[in-house]
Amino acid sequence: MSVALHHCEDVTDHAQWLEGWQQEFDQIEEGRFSGDIVDVTGWGVRLFRERANLGISQSMHWPEDQWHLVMPLHWPNDALFDTDAITVLPRCEQFWSVAPGHYDLLVMSIDRSRHAWLERDACRLRTLAVPAALLAGVRAQWRAMTDYLLASPSQDDPSAALQSVFSRQLEEGVELLLSGCSRSPKLDGACYRTRRYIVDRCHALTRARPDDPPSLMELCRQLRISRRTLQYSFQVETGQAPVHYLRALRLNAVRRSLLQDPSQHIADAAALQGFFHQSYFSREYRRLFQEPPSTTLRRVQPS
Repeated sequence: MSVALHHCEDVTDHAQWLEGWQQEFDQIEEGRFSGDIVDVTGWGVRLFRERANLGISQSMHWPEDQWHLVMPLHWPNDALFDTDAITVLPRCEQFWSVAPGHYDLLVMSIDRSRHAWLERDACRLRTLAVPAALLAGVRAQWRAMTDYLLASPSQDDPSAALQSVFSRQLEEGVELLLSGCSRSPKLDGACYRTRRYIVDRCHALTRARPDDPPSLMELCRQLRISRRTLQYSFQVETGQAPVHYLRALRLNAVRRSLLQDPSQHIADAAALQGFFHQSYFSREYRRLFQEPPSTTLRRVQPS
């Protein structure tokens, strides 16, 4: 068994800490980012807890040899994850979602060879109905375990005896949940509704033309929708107006570029994402990340 703890002050770093998961996160809410990951891996089973203080846009691809079961500890809205059920993540090339600020999730991964009945509709997001008392009991147990680890991040690896306790808790919890739940998963239509499609397509079209991003009117024309439909779709799916959300994506792209290549000029990195007015770019960058781009660059430049 292995236990890993990660605290991140940058959303890009936060996305990289889950081994085996390919992720790209964009900070879409203003403020200084702070996130934590507790990763407990045993034989054929893995539990991680992820939490962050700000809203983020997530693009993810996870290991295909496992089932991934999501149990929110705190999820501030009703979109995507049901706090009273277990959500089974789909088998897909890429999954996009928006996590609201102050989210706190438990995710359990188990080998795909187990519980073969979960294979039904594997390419769709599904929810499993679990008796409320059973779900609350297992969730509280796993929360307490991860709280214990978060409270003592400087300690050495857990003792053999403690690792045995962790393994037993994980195995017992999985068996209790999956033997006590309904074996007829409910298909979740949230990821396939029209407004999610609209946001997803706008996301893709903006990324395809970073130096010349389409205007909102151009997006409306390409998708054959009204400006009102565009606004409503973004407000429901992301909690933000489209202009703010799409600008945040481009600002995050500049930030990643600066972190990856600190030798470049800030103006050049900004221009590649369509920001040619430097004072405007610097103002919006500072507003989103609570620091100027020069501070971001200094953090990774050799001393």
